[in-house]
Amino acid sequence: MTVSPSLAASIGVNFYGGMFTIAPSASPGIVPAINWNNIAGGSGTNITLNDDTATATTTQLTFNSTGAYNGCTVINTPNAATNTLYRSGIYGDNATREVSISLWGISYSSYDLYVFASADTTVTNQLSISYGTTTFYYASGGQFNSGATALLQTTSTTSGSPTTGRAQYQLFSGLTGSSVTLTTGGAITHTISNNIFGFQIVNTAQPVPESSMIMGLVFFGGGLFAVSRRKNQN
Repeated sequence: MTVSPSLAASIGVNFYGGMFTIAPSASPGIVPAINWNNIAGGSGTNITLNDDTATATTTQLTFNSTGAYNGCTVINTPNAATNTLYRSGIYGDNATREVSISLWGISYSSYDLYVFASADTTVTNQLSISYGTTTFYYASGGQFNSGATALLQTTSTTSGSPTTGRAQYQLFSGLTGSSVTLTTGGAITHTISNNIFGFQIVNTAQPVPESSMIMGLVFFGGGLFAVSRRKNQN
């Protein structure tokens, strides 16, 4: 019997520019799930996304950016797939355009949206990513993401006081609508700065455990066994 590592139904997307794809069996990010969608290029229209069972969903993706970039610095978390996720992504440059990501046809009645966006640059300008009335603000703190051993959640929603550090991600929680539009802000002219490496939509209509260990009971061959699953090590 094969057991998926997923804790919840989900849809994962890895943006890349021709290198650094996520293997179907790999599970990057925060909530464990396999079968991520590898999306190439700096823009795309009406792309059907698969879920973590590799099944096509009703969810469609359209995105626009300045381009896709493969030269992001190497992070060093315990999860090799997370390290690969942060090697390439789409980016904005205010000499051209910011990043815009639109999703629709999301069938989950409630869900969390994890966005993996971070400033892989020594430039300290404040950057942002928004959905609806929520905007998260982040900055590099003068360092590339290189060598980060864990992901850092962006928690600041106050302009002028960004969350500062390497290898950041953002969580838009408790969403219920069938569509989402994300936009970035603060892109630095002629600098690959506000990289969006990918995102993950996680169904919360079914329970998603919050603790580091989740215990359950599974029947195998008429016997009852305890099993446990752990959240990803960032």
